[in-house]
Amino acid sequence: MKKTYYSVYILLFALVLFLTNCKKSTQSGEVTPTIPSTTTGGAIATLTTSTLTSVTTTTAMAGGVVVDRGGSSVTDRGVCWALTPTPTIGNYKAGTSSVSGSGAFTSSITGLTASTTYYVRAYATNKGGTSYGNEMIFNTADILSATFTIPPMFIIGSALAAVDVQVVADGGSAITERGICWGLNANPLITDKKAKHSSIGIGKFRGLLSGLTERTSYHLRAYAINGKGVSYSSDVTFKTIGKGNVTYTINKSAAPTADETAAYARMQFAADSAVWYLNNYTSATKQVTLNYVPGVATADATNQGWIRYGSDPTYQKLRTTLHEMNHTLGTGTTTWWTGIIVGGKHQGQNTNTILNQIQNSTGAQLSGDSQHWWPYGLNQDSEVTSSWDYVYNCLIIEAMRKDGLPTATSGPYIP
Repeated sequence: MKKTYYSVYILLFALVLFLTNCKKSTQSGEVTPTIPSTTTGGAIATLTTSTLTSVTTTTAMAGGVVVDRGGSSVTDRGVCWALTPTPTIGNYKAGTSSVSGSGAFTSSITGLTASTTYYVRAYATNKGGTSYGNEMIFNTADILSATFTIPPMFIIGSALAAVDVQVVADGGSAITERGICWGLNANPLITDKKAKHSSIGIGKFRGLLSGLTERTSYHLRAYAINGKGVSYSSDVTFKTIGKGNVTYTINKSAAPTADETAAYARMQFAADSAVWYLNNYTSATKQVTLNYVPGVATADATNQGWIRYGSDPTYQKLRTTLHEMNHTLGTGTTTWWTGIIVGGKHQGQNTNTILNQIQNSTGAQLSGDSQHWWPYGLNQDSEVTSSWDYVYNCLIIEAMRKDGLPTATSGPYIP
């Protein structure tokens, strides 16, 4: 009997030892893995994705509404997007641009590609993790052609011309180059003659043409290059004027003094520039003689082509010389002039047309008195703000020639 009890005790001890060893193995061994969760503890937020607005070729406005914060504060919210469905913040994301009291928020999406389909979802992150709203699908806009406006051309010379262009819209893609192109046939291309402007983007610029042939009809178009390619404006036609033939000589002393020599050099420099403007932007013909006469207070001229400079070197310059050459061509020195100025206003149709084109105005009339005219008459240094004021002076002189500025001494006007 004792042996039997002893055997039972042995069996019970072995059973206890076995159970104890099993418990130790469960605590120290590998724990059975659990299924991953999108939360880190607590409830996640609930939200919806709003309809996209302001969609362009590269941007869009999106957002959402946090319907339920999930029991903890939302620490981050915005939108995420991708080229494939079900985007996450691991793809592309943008934070909030603004938040309203109702929980609605907006986000700005940038860096998109034109003509492309995207998938977008709002997201919100709280203590519980990141949650997503419903999915929206949108397409970015297509890149369009750039658009232009070109007012009538008025800066037209014999070999040079200029045109004012405004790029109104870039078509949804940045303009990387703009300028003008021209040729003898309609609708010229950039493979013809072209002048690339130094600036880019939308806005106004002045395109310059060179190497033209006098009394020749041309076609011109503005161009701009964006992501779509080359865009062109409508076709503009213009005709160059005849080349002017204004020449000059300096009436010099046989043995000039140092003062005279210095004055002659200044007069020559000024006259070279003045005749360049007149010969490129008018078709006038005139032989002018320059004289250094210290007794003259400033400078003066006659319709016969005689110009005198006083001793003051501040008048021996381009502005004064071009102004005095205007007098040699008939402004303020002929009976025609006194007849064309009525009530202090110039009555010439062509003259006032070019003035309004220069000023981008309507109804303006050139002002004048018995000797001078303004604006652009170069009567004072203050009238010169850039070299274009010299061009405008010549354009008005050419318009006066069309209106009848004396031809007997300045050459007949030939269209």
